[in-house]
Amino acid sequence: MDNMLTEGELRRRRRELHALAGQIETEPRGREAIRYGLDGPQGRQLYESCSDQELLDLLRERAAALGRSPAQNEVHWSCRIYLRARFKNWPNALRAAGLSRSAGRCGKRLEQVQAEEQESQRLLAQVREARKTLGRMPHPSDLPEVLRGLRHQYKTWGEVLAAAGVLDTAPLPPLGPLEAEYKPLLEAVHRRAEELNRAPLRREVDPKTVETLVRRCGSWRRVLEQLDLEPVRRIAPFSNTRLGDRSGKPPARHRGSLHDCYYRLLRVDETTAQDLETVAETARRLGRPPERREIPLPVRRRLQDACGSWSNALYQLGLEPHRPG
Repeated sequence: MDNMLTEGELRRRRRELHALAGQIETEPRGREAIRYGLDGPQGRQLYESCSDQELLDLLRERAAALGRSPAQNEVHWSCRIYLRARFKNWPNALRAAGLSRSAGRCGKRLEQVQAEEQESQRLLAQVREARKTLGRMPHPSDLPEVLRGLRHQYKTWGEVLAAAGVLDTAPLPPLGPLEAEYKPLLEAVHRRAEELNRAPLRREVDPKTVETLVRRCGSWRRVLEQLDLEPVRRIAPFSNTRLGDRSGKPPARHRGSLHDCYYRLLRVDETTAQDLETVAETARRLGRPPERREIPLPVRRRLQDACGSWSNALYQLGLEPHRPG
């Protein structure tokens, strides 16, 4: 332990790192390898004492000096190995620092990166505003400017919605009871829900009924709120709606299958209730949601038939699929 650094020495070494960051030395020399290298106890101790923020600040300071994202050979070797060890690779470190992954002399200038970030935030704000205005998650067709502006930054529309923070299902302000003229239409939706044993999708109800109720309520979700029905919810909304398609085809809509959805069963028969209790008992014993293979095959098959999928069977119990590792 004689080789270990004191707290005061660690603080001094971290200050030295900031001074070294701008020096172009690509390989360790002499005692520097002992002081800063990860193979030695002092270098390892210094690295572990640095927070993520401190290491990213080294990168940002170098970027500010260059006016762009630095390439690996444009920072001191110690900073390079610390950043790569902490963030797995150089592009990940640049991304974590909020810098363009296009590094080196051909990379984007910081002014360009900052301008692009401001434009991205402006477009994401449009998504949030559309969520409020529409009373539902906006579709790509609702926001063509956003679709064009973010197609190189995100792979799917679902990623755009996640970045904008609108994937939540927080309740909207209540509408209050509808006028009497809408009561027969709501009763028709309720009957359809009883037939399906779940909240119906828009396409599963008479189009004229849907059009009239959505015009009054603002969205299908708010129509269902009138009946105290929880809408069918995609596990990963718009994950199949890719933004980079140059074919000219319109963006894909939601898949028609309910396999990748969460929805609440309105009625649970005795057999399904017993099967769900089997899953619940297994979850209590394991201390986590069980995997499919941990449930007897007949039980699992009955639940998948009754609930549409294993994920939705767990959803009836307030559980999410367990992902090992």
